[in-house]
Amino acid sequence: MPPNLRPDVVTLIFGGCVLLAGVVLQLSHRADWLREQIDFASDPRELRHFESRFRRRRQTSGLIALVGLLIPVVDLPVVWNLGPRAPTIMWCLIGCLCIWIAVLAMGDLATTRAHSRAAMARLEVHKIELLEQIERLRPKPESSSEPTTDHQ
Repeated sequence: MPPNLRPDVVTLIFGGCVLLAGVVLQLSHRADWLREQIDFASDPRELRHFESRFRRRRQTSGLIALVGLLIPVVDLPVVWNLGPRAPTIMWCLIGCLCIWIAVLAMGDLATTRAHSRAAMARLEVHKIELLEQIERLRPKPESSSEPTTDHQ
């Protein structure tokens, strides 16, 4: 008797949606990275930040796609026929992958936030320097030679 390879329709649809989301995220991150390489080609600090962000997000979206692939596989009757230990281990693996995805997402959030704050601080310093330069270049008002009288 051949093994039953038909997964449940619900897990197949859900896993397919998660897989599709991972692939769409991969494509989106790739398009963002290509655009950022052009926009920030003259700023190596920004480019390094965006490159490491691209690697983190690429890993995260790849793991999301892997989870989407594993969900219907775990639900296959062939896996359940191996006994309860195999699907339990596989579901634990999927859970660990989801936890790792969450850790990567929090790390990405923290590094993006720190980078944004540092960039804003650099812009504020640059703004102050430009305002000081404007003040130095602004013509001084000439003092009038006529005495002012106070009428009280």
